[in-house]
Amino acid sequence: MGKILILAKYIFLIYGSDIYESRKHIHVTYNRRGYKRACKFWLEPDVDLDEGKKGDFTEKELSEIKRLIQENKEIIVSQLAIFYAHQQVKAIRK
Repeated sequence: MGKILILAKYIFLIYGSDIYESRKHIHVTYNRRGYKRACKFWLEPDVDLDEGKKGDFTEKELSEIKRLIQENKEIIVSQLAIFYAHQQVKAIRK
């Protein structure tokens, strides 16, 4: 697992097994008081929620996460490139 980006209260990350998936994507987690929520967003062809993996986030939170991904897509994609090149990724905190 590699933490890519930390924005607001969310952690954006990728798993090693994700390298084998055909479409680039990012997992987003939020952990508060031991209650962890996680969802998955596709990055291509457009930023879009994986409906099967939206966790317990509210629609408002999912909209916020999507907006954050769109606003920071360049950073996320560059961090993923480092990860896919099998190099160590250091999380960026914004």
